[in-house]
Amino acid sequence: MSVHVFSNNYTPYLISTKKCSLRIGNNGKSSSYLPSSLFNMRIQHISTERVSGKAIWRCLRSNIQHRLSPLSVALLISQLMLGADEELRQQLYNLLSLPKNANPHHALIRYHGFKNTTFNVPYAKFHSQMGNLVRNLETRNNAKSFTLNCSSSLFVNSKLHLKENFEHNLEIYQTEVQALNFSTDPLTSQEIINNWANQQTQGVIKSILSAPLPPSTSAILTNAIYFKAEWENPFSFERNVIDVFSSTAEKKVKVEYMQETFTDIPYADSDKLNCAAIKLPYINDEVAMYFFLPHVNNGEEHNIKKFSEKINIKDSLELLSEMKRSSVTVKIPKLKLANTLSIIDPLERYRFFDKVFRKMINENDDQDSFDVLEERIRLFNRLDAIGKIDINLKEAVEDDVLKISNVFQQVHLSVDEKGTEAAAVSASILEYIGGSKLFILNRPFLFMVRHESTSAVLFWGTVSDPSIS
Repeated sequence: MSVHVFSNNYTPYLISTKKCSLRIGNNGKSSSYLPSSLFNMRIQHISTERVSGKAIWRCLRSNIQHRLSPLSVALLISQLMLGADEELRQQLYNLLSLPKNANPHHALIRYHGFKNTTFNVPYAKFHSQMGNLVRNLETRNNAKSFTLNCSSSLFVNSKLHLKENFEHNLEIYQTEVQALNFSTDPLTSQEIINNWANQQTQGVIKSILSAPLPPSTSAILTNAIYFKAEWENPFSFERNVIDVFSSTAEKKVKVEYMQETFTDIPYADSDKLNCAAIKLPYINDEVAMYFFLPHVNNGEEHNIKKFSEKINIKDSLELLSEMKRSSVTVKIPKLKLANTLSIIDPLERYRFFDKVFRKMINENDDQDSFDVLEERIRLFNRLDAIGKIDINLKEAVEDDVLKISNVFQQVHLSVDEKGTEAAAVSASILEYIGGSKLFILNRPFLFMVRHESTSAVLFWGTVSDPSIS
């Protein structure tokens, strides 16, 4: 299938959704096929990771560990843009820190109803790129390099009638639309949504609603991402050991650790960021997991929230670029992370922030997007009391406004020896090879899972207690 995109002066360009157009590989050997447009998404996804992660964490007022999928957040926000009026659409666009010079006036031509049909899609190029990105990441499942399932669903009150343009544009993201009777049959609606969550996460997340929704519910938008992969260099489960993890200076928990000495993995140590970092690639190095461990030299090694808030975009990118292959003895806790996160509150707070405090942000057209993003984050983090503005989609339903009652993100991430559930634990002794660096995650740390060729951040989060899933 091909998607044709036209600007307002009807100069066409083509974005193909087929898995072709650019070869990626070493020494001329093809390892995968991805559309060239994905390589223009690098800054977008890194920016999305920063603003989404920090804004949501700040709004939740949480000091505990958290994890989210920046890709999932970007997909949810992108789908909201499809039904938004100009003001809200621009606010969401700015939240993703996308290019200021993009042309918002586009029409998208798709084969629909046995004919080519024109749909109005502001920022059509961006939406086509996002849709292509997800399809191509999921297509890689066939190569068995990793498993990534990404699904979205809009559960809408059956009394509302979606606009044809909005409903068809959701097909860009393969979003399933389900009409539910929230007012007359709330229990069945709850069951349907929970069953969807259970199915999309392969049974990892059993439910996202602990109680029926209010009868006044208009719509629920949810996205589920399931990820699983095998290490390029697996750990030996025979060497697993039970040891202590220091969640705080006072709180110690016993967890199961994996340990191995790798003779050639990317490693960096930064005095500027006050941390060390390693990269552990999954099979074929298409996806990799990065771990960031704060130094023990300032008495704040357990305050992972403060550490993550200090890291800005440019410095973190610089750290990754400075990684050198080294011999590293690694000891990390096994992780099984699954959670459901509502992002409606942070989105409503950000909308208020953007509307009321934008004049406090010094921005100009020539300013680097990273700098603009960091300035917004600094100001957002300084504000203790932020109001809220509803997320109302004025271009989504006929003769009415679609109030988004909630937006859910569901994440499951499993980290173990080989990418499968581990066998029995047996005690062992950690070996130290001469000249090898030590990287022991026995205190709070930050992690990131990234698709390497596109720099799309699939997961990002902190761990302060690995005994809590």
